[in-house]
Amino acid sequence: MSAGRIRIQVAESLGELDIAQWQRVATAAGAPVHYTPAYLRAYQDSPLSPYAAVRYLTAVEAGRTVAILPCYLDERGDPYGFLREVGIAKADGPALLGHNWYCYDTRVPVLATDAGHRDRVLAAMLDGLAEVGAGAQVAGLVSVPEGDPLLDVARGKGWRVAPIVTRFQLPLQGVQSYDDYLARLGPRTRRTIRRYARRAADVGATMSVESPRPDFLRTVCDLTRRTAAKHGSADMYPESAFVDFVMALGDHARVVRVDVPGRTLAAAVVLLDDQRLHMWVGGTSDATVHSFSPNYLLWATEIRAAIESGKEWVEGGRSNRPMKERHGMRPLPLYACVTPG
Repeated sequence: MSAGRIRIQVAESLGELDIAQWQRVATAAGAPVHYTPAYLRAYQDSPLSPYAAVRYLTAVEAGRTVAILPCYLDERGDPYGFLREVGIAKADGPALLGHNWYCYDTRVPVLATDAGHRDRVLAAMLDGLAEVGAGAQVAGLVSVPEGDPLLDVARGKGWRVAPIVTRFQLPLQGVQSYDDYLARLGPRTRRTIRRYARRAADVGATMSVESPRPDFLRTVCDLTRRTAAKHGSADMYPESAFVDFVMALGDHARVVRVDVPGRTLAAAVVLLDDQRLHMWVGGTSDATVHSFSPNYLLWATEIRAAIESGKEWVEGGRSNRPMKERHGMRPLPLYACVTPG
């Protein structure tokens, strides 16, 4: 495939890619962990949601890769119903989508000399995606953040562009310590967090961050599934694939946990890249225990870890607006853009 001097290449496995070129673009464009070779390899080998095919699109210009995009052909293109809610009913069937639904920061990482060049590369990538996805009921991208130039390029091509859900981010620029972060919260939330910390200390609770281990990841998965079940999405986290996927992430993953003697109250997996700590998945055994919320302590430990490791952002994922705004997170609408018809 080609668009002028921009050529779109399509690979069906990571083994067909020039990984060094892919990594170069992802790093230079500041792409999140979901675009790293480690994440893509983990998902290719241990998909949390089985897919029929994977397609890795790269834009090549003058022999250099200038844009990248992973896409997956899913038999269930709309597991959360987000697309159906905005009238994109065809996505209930087979859909070729970039990125996967576990990514809440879909973009086309691109290296461009100026805005015009960027838009030409993005247009070529959308044309390539439409061509590759011609056999699916719908092709497109999900969870694209508001303000991404990709959305305007898609609109210009007549693609359907619609807001589907909200993502939340905690900016940490200028935050020097966890106490500094607490000082920026509302007084009620700040008092609640400190009160829960005191009550947890009184019963010997511990909060920790550690490297993933298969045995404990099964506990994390169980707690995650319990939480996801409240939203009808427990099947998005099958235990065997979950354990294998997280273990394959290596240094991009950490486990955060809250324990009392003899029992785990809450646990989560966070993902790491150069700029961000991603509060990916997790859950709690009880809403409250010993007069404190394990979930509040889990969040406190995750945010403290991000600050102490020098991250610029905490990515809070989608939904649960009240809790996230209470913790200082800012909303960012996410869009779907899909081929017309």
